[in-house]
Amino acid sequence: MNPSCARCNKIVYPTEKVNCLDKFWHKACFQCEVCKMTLNMKNYKGYDKKPYCNAHYPKSSFTAVADTPENLRLKKQSKLQSQVQYKEDFEKNKGKGFSAVANTPELERIKKNQELVSNVGILQEP
Repeated sequence: MNPSCARCNKIVYPTEKVNCLDKFWHKACFQCEVCKMTLNMKNYKGYDKKPYCNAHYPKSSFTAVADTPENLRLKKQSKLQSQVQYKEDFEKNKGKGFSAVANTPELERIKKNQELVSNVGILQEP
């Protein structure tokens, strides 16, 4: 006796039979549950005894994460390395003349000399 197809419930003959996920399918009925793309034994992913393509395979989602010392350390480290924090600091300090270099007397002298040199070109007449 031939088994029935898991999708259409019609008889599946041996020439068109796909045996997968503990069920029998017609080759044309072995499709993704979401997009109905025809699947084969190489490109399917099974979840809850149903076939899915790679794009629509249900992702496992975790509901809660324990606040262990290791997880708290990783969270803190991720926040320190996050580009979001750097961008926030940059936007907050933008235009405030923030300089990582200290204003030493030597630096002040160099700035003054640069200003004088740039003004010389403007003040000279051709």
